[in-house]
Amino acid sequence: MSLAKSSPSSAPASAVRIAMVGTIFSFVWSSAFIAGKVGMTSTGPLTLLSLRFLLAGLLLAVLGRILAAPITAPRFNRTAVLAALAAGLLTNAVYLGLTYTGMRTVPAGLTAILVSTSPLLASPFAALWLKEPFGWRGALGLAAGFAGVVWIMGGRATSAPADMTGVMLILIGTVALAASTLLNRRAVTHLDPRSIAMIQLPVSGLALLPLAWWREGLAIRPDMAFFGSLFYQAAVVSIGTTLMLLWLVRHGGAARASGFHLLNPAFGTLLAATILGEAVPASDLLGVVPIVAGLALVLWPGQLKNAGS
Repeated sequence: MSLAKSSPSSAPASAVRIAMVGTIFSFVWSSAFIAGKVGMTSTGPLTLLSLRFLLAGLLLAVLGRILAAPITAPRFNRTAVLAALAAGLLTNAVYLGLTYTGMRTVPAGLTAILVSTSPLLASPFAALWLKEPFGWRGALGLAAGFAGVVWIMGGRATSAPADMTGVMLILIGTVALAASTLLNRRAVTHLDPRSIAMIQLPVSGLALLPLAWWREGLAIRPDMAFFGSLFYQAAVVSIGTTLMLLWLVRHGGAARASGFHLLNPAFGTLLAATILGEAVPASDLLGVVPIVAGLALVLWPGQLKNAGS
């Protein structure tokens, strides 16, 4: 596989377009927690993730052949490749590995809420490290989102306590997710999204494979739950969210792309309640309000000025 230097966008994407792509991204991302819960009834979390990423890489390669869209490269950019590789391992192996392991004892809806704290870490570091513009509206929006998450967690502590070991694994994974978003910003300045996905997905699958064998023996129960979950996560979640996230990072910046995780509580709790039948405390629903309001402030058109690349 060769790697292509990306062509710069002719103009930054509009705030409306970024909001639409970001909302779809958050919905599909949140649905992975539901599909993961279903799949883990038939196999272990690390086995499911390893097979998911390997299958996603294979499907992406086949799709490229069908569309006759080979990846060619006028020049190999070592720094961009390393950034893409590190970002992929942090997202897929570390973040999802820890999150899926924690999700065995933590409800899927609560998992989506915990992951929504990622922008609170990514945004200030994007402003400091990547020099992305992020004014008072962005800071106020993140504060509102944080308040919503704190409200939800406070309600959960009294109404529906969760396993704290699982919660800590998910939170540690969320830190890795925030770091990966910043590294992706470095990668997308030199590589096109499909090239990055072809680096990240199969390598992540191979990295998790020995861990899955050691911890879980690669044991699976080949039923509809396993195959349905695996193919949905590989084809829709892994390929779809990877390409959408990279597009968002390129056109809106790392902070704004990460900000769409603030929508995860809304979609995560809705899907968990309707598909898995999980109970959703009233405090969760109330906490979603400041989270969504915070996202609106983060995506204020003025915040996106000069953010596209």
